[in-house]
Amino acid sequence: MSKKEKTTSAFQMFVLVIFIPVIFGIIFFSVILNIIGFDVWGQAKQVSSSIPYVSSLFKEQEEELEVELVTNQIEASEEQQNEISSLEQQLAERNERVRELETEKLELEQKLLVEQEMSNRATKELTEIAKTYEAMSAKNAAAILSELQTEEALLHLSQLSTDSRAAILAKMEASRAAELMSRLTNQ
Repeated sequence: MSKKEKTTSAFQMFVLVIFIPVIFGIIFFSVILNIIGFDVWGQAKQVSSSIPYVSSLFKEQEEELEVELVTNQIEASEEQQNEISSLEQQLAERNERVRELETEKLELEQKLLVEQEMSNRATKELTEIAKTYEAMSAKNAAAILSELQTEEALLHLSQLSTDSRAAILAKMEASRAAELMSRLTNQ
């Protein structure tokens, strides 16, 4: 064997027999110690910080990590501020929409009250008109109702009592009375 082959095979033997098993053992025991609860990485940092050249490397890495951490926190803070601003704007828009809807609701309630009052007045007026027809003679009431449009005549007739309605329809022209009766039954 040549000298070069001996050094290569000696190096290979060193790597295969000593270096790889030692690295494997260190990793294996580090994992076991971490599982048990022992902070291997923290202890390694502490020990290495006492070594002159290695300690300066760790300090530089720590400073870089701190700068990166601060930069990340600033970026995250800016993103959060932007999100907060966006959410505040959405909240303001929704509050404005709620105010608009409440105003619309109040307006609709007022319209409803006005319409109910008008409906009550119309009902009272129809009741008064019905009393007027009942107070008249059937012949005169029939003459007036014959001159009204069909819808209006139906409205007036619907407010009358059955006896008054019968007397008025009896005095009307037969075709007009038949038309009004037909429409009354369909209501």
